[in-house]
Amino acid sequence: MFSKSANIYNAIYLSMGKDYVAETKKINAFVQLYKKIKGNRLLDVACGTGSHIKHLRHHYQVEGLDLDGSMLKIARQSFPDVIFHHADMLDFKLRRRFDVITCLFSSVGYVRTIRRLNQAIQNMSNHLKTGGILIVEPWFAPKDWKAGTMHLTVVDQPHQKIVRINVSELKGAISILNFHYLVATPKGVKYFYERHELGLFTPEEYQQAFQRAGLEVHHNKYGIDGRGLYIASKSKIKP
Repeated sequence: MFSKSANIYNAIYLSMGKDYVAETKKINAFVQLYKKIKGNRLLDVACGTGSHIKHLRHHYQVEGLDLDGSMLKIARQSFPDVIFHHADMLDFKLRRRFDVITCLFSSVGYVRTIRRLNQAIQNMSNHLKTGGILIVEPWFAPKDWKAGTMHLTVVDQPHQKIVRINVSELKGAISILNFHYLVATPKGVKYFYERHELGLFTPEEYQQAFQRAGLEVHHNKYGIDGRGLYIASKSKIKP
């Protein structure tokens, strides 16, 4: 995933204007609106370097989980007081349940297939308390993905210069991001490459995944950053 670019991940997305403070405020608002229990234990699935956790931890008893060990290493160094789990959203097994589970920044797209989407949603639901909520920020729907779109990100800092460039691709129901990086530091210029594959799911496929997991799902068209948001409530135990 982002193993090669983990050390520059935060610099790239901050340069793109990603506002974690504003997003956390919106998450809190959705939690207050939909959560039906008083607890504040939160699990951030696909937490990455912990940029959301940085702000969520002021409101919740928070834990993080991610499959990418390089990203988790940065998160653990940044927030040594937070518990982080190295695991996959498809099959992680923790010994406790949570009042809130979040899966943000379209990370759910990395499951790639509908079968795995259903598995991931079911697994997250299994770790949710009755009355709790699961918040999932989706990736693009098939109709919204435009193959051939070019993207360029530039970071211009005194200690490093970064260029990330890619052209959006499509293979079946899979969106492909071939990221090419140039990173300059006083030691020289380094080039590397990452390939990211994310599944393109329709709103109906997301809805069905939540319903199969025994969750009552609500969709907010804008969400926290324009990508939409699914807020699923666990109102009863699935028989």
